[in-house]
Amino acid sequence: MQAVLWAPAALGLFGSACDPAGKTEAQPQVAEAAKPAVAAAAPAPAGEAAASAPAAPSYPERWGMDPYDPESEEEHGCVVGDWCGPLAAAKPFANVGAGEEMGCPARVHHVPDAKVKKTDKVYVGFSFDPMMQGRLRPMATREGREAAKSDDLCCYHWYNYCSGRPLLAEDDEDSAQVAPVTAEQAWSRGEVAPMGAIDPALREHVAALWLRDARLEHASIASFARTTLELLAVGAAPWLIAASQRAGLDEVEHAEACFALASRYAGEPLGPGPLPALPPRALDLAGLAEATFIEGCVGETIAALVATRAAQQCTDPTITPVLAKIAEDEARHAELAWATVTDALLRGGTAVAAAVRAAAERIRARTLAPAPTGPSWAAPLLAAHGRLDEASAAQARVDAWREIIEPTLEELLAAAPKALRAV
Repeated sequence: MQAVLWAPAALGLFGSACDPAGKTEAQPQVAEAAKPAVAAAAPAPAGEAAASAPAAPSYPERWGMDPYDPESEEEHGCVVGDWCGPLAAAKPFANVGAGEEMGCPARVHHVPDAKVKKTDKVYVGFSFDPMMQGRLRPMATREGREAAKSDDLCCYHWYNYCSGRPLLAEDDEDSAQVAPVTAEQAWSRGEVAPMGAIDPALREHVAALWLRDARLEHASIASFARTTLELLAVGAAPWLIAASQRAGLDEVEHAEACFALASRYAGEPLGPGPLPALPPRALDLAGLAEATFIEGCVGETIAALVATRAAQQCTDPTITPVLAKIAEDEARHAELAWATVTDALLRGGTAVAAAVRAAAERIRARTLAPAPTGPSWAAPLLAAHGRLDEASAAQARVDAWREIIEPTLEELLAAAPKALRAV
């Protein structure tokens, strides 16, 4: 007899599927964690959002992290770090458009000049990944300057932007793997569609955002391929293997669509170069469930809700259907992640439950953190081109956690002991 783990009925359930021959096999029940609830999780009115905003976190153990300088809503599941160094070391990474604060670049990203060397000791702890971005931490900078009795110090919190399932090397978790950008036309669908009048700076910014997503969607193809191998390594059921394979094909479509949009805004064809091949990670059931919860149950549920809201606000008829398709697929990928965690709970018991709960506790506070402040494009300008501003994306993240992720996880963990007794 196969145990069945039931998730919240209010969120919807799926339970059985047919194989190609028409044979029906009972499968673990799991909440449709994103598909029905994504549309239902509407943005809260301004007054309600303010009233329900989480309290500022207590001062973290890691020295110098500003309690009022929260992580970005986009960094969860990505490689992160903190770095302090002299002003001269920070300047080559400056995001010039963000201005300065305390005499330091307010924002940094990976555009160092040719003189910056990875082997320079001063850069130890600072990511050289092409997707790196970060912001100044005023409290850490102030405390560091007081300790050093010098104003020549700038401290940053950085992360390597990732989307979907990041592709990380097991022996080098300092950077997410993405392919270099080339003039390859195959991924941009062979043409650059004409555009109407648009501010050049906004056009360049939106092009960079779509190119960033395109490279990460492209890397997600490899990530799902590796996930398939990892599922095979723990003896996963055939329907999980098949769903993982199909998700990888979805990512091919996402990458093509995003490269096409990046090319459209850039005015030239853009595509990926060779992507490093990475082996599967040596994960047991608990490790697989933990990684899947962070990358899929959290990351892809949030991604589905962000894409849904971006599609609702977008006024460009070329972009809206792209976002709608991405939202639908990411919702299905989130369902797959919940199904994978459910399967691991049924087979791994308390060790899996403890690993997943620990992961949830570890990322809860930063998931509920308010949006970072700083210079940004006006929300309507970005929304017209299918991009949410930071405040709207942060609200989507909070809604996804409170209305979908946390209640689904609690229901699964509460049901797990009862289901295990039925095995």
